[in-house]
Amino acid sequence: MQKFKEKHMLSLIIWVGLVIVALFALPNIPQLVRDKGSVQIPSSLQSQVANKIQKKYEGGKNVRTLIAVFNNKHGQISDQQSLQIQDATNAIKNDPELHIVSVTAPSDNAASKQQLQSKDNTTQMVMITLPSKYKVRGQTDKILSKIKTSGLRTYVTGTDILNDDFSTVTEEGLKKTEIIAAIFIFIVLIIVFRSFLIPVISLLTVGVSFLVSLSLVTNLAERMNFPISNFTQIFLVVVLFGIGTDYNILLYDRFKEEIKNGAAATAAAKAAQRHAGRTILYSGSSVLIGFAALGLAKFSFYRSGVAVAVGVAILLLVLLTLNMFFMSTLGSKLFWPSKDLSAHDRSFLWNFLSKFTLSHTFIMVGILVLAALPLLFVGNQKLNFNNADELPNSIQSKAGYNVIQDHYPAGMSGPTTVYIQNKKPLNTQEHLAEIDQLTGYLNSEPGVKSVASVTRPGGTKISQLYLRSQLKSLTDGLNQTSKGIKKVQKGLKSANEKLANSGTSESIAQVQQLADGASKLESGAQQLSQGVATYTSGVSSLASGSQQLSSSTSNLQSGVGRLASGSQRLNTGISQLRSQTARMKALRSRMSALSSGSRQLSSGLGRLNSQVSPFSSGLSRISSGASRLNANSASLVSGAKSVASGSSTVNTGVQTLNSKMKELQSQMQELQTGLTSANAGLDQVNNGTDTVNKYLKEMQKSYLGNTFYMPAESIKSASFTPSLDAFMSKDRKITKITVILNSDPSTTESANRIRTITRDVQAKMKNTSLSNAKVAVGGQSSQTADLQKTANGDFIRTVAIMLVGIGLALMVVTRSLVQAITIIGTLSITYLGSLQITRWLSGYLLFQNMLTWNTPFFSFIMLVALGVDYSIFLMMRYRGDAGAIPDVRRRILNSATIIGTVVISAAIILGGTFAALIPSNVLTLIQVAMTVIVGLIILVLTLPIIMSAMVKWTYPYVNDKMYQKSVAEKEKAHPTRRAKNQDNE
Repeated sequence: MQKFKEKHMLSLIIWVGLVIVALFALPNIPQLVRDKGSVQIPSSLQSQVANKIQKKYEGGKNVRTLIAVFNNKHGQISDQQSLQIQDATNAIKNDPELHIVSVTAPSDNAASKQQLQSKDNTTQMVMITLPSKYKVRGQTDKILSKIKTSGLRTYVTGTDILNDDFSTVTEEGLKKTEIIAAIFIFIVLIIVFRSFLIPVISLLTVGVSFLVSLSLVTNLAERMNFPISNFTQIFLVVVLFGIGTDYNILLYDRFKEEIKNGAAATAAAKAAQRHAGRTILYSGSSVLIGFAALGLAKFSFYRSGVAVAVGVAILLLVLLTLNMFFMSTLGSKLFWPSKDLSAHDRSFLWNFLSKFTLSHTFIMVGILVLAALPLLFVGNQKLNFNNADELPNSIQSKAGYNVIQDHYPAGMSGPTTVYIQNKKPLNTQEHLAEIDQLTGYLNSEPGVKSVASVTRPGGTKISQLYLRSQLKSLTDGLNQTSKGIKKVQKGLKSANEKLANSGTSESIAQVQQLADGASKLESGAQQLSQGVATYTSGVSSLASGSQQLSSSTSNLQSGVGRLASGSQRLNTGISQLRSQTARMKALRSRMSALSSGSRQLSSGLGRLNSQVSPFSSGLSRISSGASRLNANSASLVSGAKSVASGSSTVNTGVQTLNSKMKELQSQMQELQTGLTSANAGLDQVNNGTDTVNKYLKEMQKSYLGNTFYMPAESIKSASFTPSLDAFMSKDRKITKITVILNSDPSTTESANRIRTITRDVQAKMKNTSLSNAKVAVGGQSSQTADLQKTANGDFIRTVAIMLVGIGLALMVVTRSLVQAITIIGTLSITYLGSLQITRWLSGYLLFQNMLTWNTPFFSFIMLVALGVDYSIFLMMRYRGDAGAIPDVRRRILNSATIIGTVVISAAIILGGTFAALIPSNVLTLIQVAMTVIVGLIILVLTLPIIMSAMVKWTYPYVNDKMYQKSVAEKEKAHPTRRAKNQDNE
């Protein structure tokens, strides 16, 4: 039982059991990261408010938008290929497994074509909205299979699939990192300890801590929403394997020292645990505090760093317990096959730097200051917020993204959407006018390429909906009216002249002559009837009367003919007059009267003709009777009676005609007077029309011409409904305005423009009918702006918390405020300098002139949290030698000489571990690795200089002779100390 306890068998059993439990409890990490590892922006910020409104806009569904890209790299897309794209679009729409919410394609309408077809006609895009509850990878693969088109390159891209591909690339990079880091650590440990077992056991103990902590963190994330990110697992690997190996080196080095001094394995293990373990505990606690401080961050992405704190805590437990089993059990065999158990080697580099600094302090510190100045105050500080740059161009989603960037406005890959949510429907004249005015205002903003809304679905104005176009139609109509009035005036004048020249007076005179003849005829017929008795004398009179009557009848017929002709001309003139004065209400009554009189005239003429015919017939009978009378006087009495009767009828008809003709003459005079008045009235109307036309033309040319006005009937028309459906929710209470920027949506430039647009929109909405509506700006640029605000603001806060936590830990460890401040200052300057160097290297080597937005944060926590270890290693050794070396300058030189080897070895291992991130092909990981490696190099070179100068300036000796005398006396009493001091010198 005693042996069981001494060999720490219980530790082995516990950790083996925990490893088994961790393996079985490990969740599906890739899917967990996809579900809960994305960057989460606080819900109160602009882009997230817009997401909530978008959900209501889509009927309560959480949706994502994927972009299908069709590109012909050899030239323009042909009509046949356009039909194939349309077929592919229909196939997507009709696939029930995709659960399509909406699809917008260039073939939908002219507005869609203008937006989704590139200017060079080599590329077309199809916007596909789908439910976000399904896996984006499955949706993407299915869409890719349906859009394959002969002769075209096809891609599916979008924010969600880019993020998913980023997770995939990170996972693949993690696998490479794990393998490379393990191989590198194994080789370095073999070189340092000249042993094969040390690397295996070191990797085994660190591996146990990594596996247990990973299982714990992921289970907490799955069940309790513990913060994680895409980088959680990979940073657990590099931190635990990096500092874990460093701690193991420190522990094994002390264990080797104890074994070399003749201690048994169990005693050596306890001594190593007591002395090196204390340093490990102090160093690890500082790292633990640094990462645990991230839990106070507001940004969930920063809080995910707490997972490393969990890993460090488990690492300390494993190293200080499980290592005890291996050291106690194996003893000196732990270093097999090496037989040289020298406790440690001397670091000639740190010995030289520390000694030279103690002798020439101002020179060395001055060199550091001069070297730091260009690193601290030179360079561009802009950060890259474009996650697409994290991916290699070989990824299909990145390739599709690049095609969009090459053939469309830069902002087309991530349009900005302005959402307006109102309590009442927005499809009214007033609200539509406000929306259109806001659309135009946004279109005039700097950096905006195009704006589309419900009133401008194609991104351009519809001229028919503005007063300039509407006034032009009105003025054109007034011009036509003026021309019509002039034509009417001309027709009225012509009608008036025709009436004046129609010969109505002559016709009336002829009718009067006819009436007189008819009276005479009737009188003659009566006389004829009375003179029948006197046959002989009457015959002669009858013959003479018959000749006269025949002549009068001819005159009568001629007059009737002329009257009929005049009546026809009158009817023709009236018809023309009526057609030319159809719009003139003032003349309608007079025209009706004239028409009535004309009809009466025509009727009278008709009756006259009907009565003249019997009269003519009667004259023929008279003439015939006269002839027969000469031959047969017996028939004369009967003929005379007929003549008397016929002449009476003729006289009645002619008198009626005469009366009507006189009435017609009066009406014709009234008509002429009316036509003259109508012509004068039309002059006034024409003058008024010209005045109104001139006023409307002035209005048309003024600023009022840009005023939007949509008739109520047009809003409800079938032609406007598609625009309402495309830009408004079903209840018409939410509308969206799509804004395309000239710049990439993920850049700082676009983020700044979105901030300006947001402020301007809110100011523009005041004092309008939509002043109480909720307005939010969504899209990639808005998310970038919110991400910048969150990340930059919380970065400063998190840095302050972390520095305070580590500073307090250093004060406890070093028991000195000056040393704590010096270490914190050194780490901070090292971070700033290494970050600037990384920016330069990134531009020259990676062709990326900007650091990714999360590189500064991860670089800071890694350098500060891990770099503090080396300071603690040095200062703990310095404290430990206080009793043996009272001279602080000799003591710091001795500590630097001994610890230098450990720190350099640890820095090489940690740097190599981070270097394993470079093959990951993830830009952030590459830049973080470069920053940490550069920072470690700076620390290795500057730490012995700064700490030696700090010690010299902090603990000066006033009487150096007295100090030298004291040292000499102690060396005389302890010869071994004299030898050690000489070695250090």
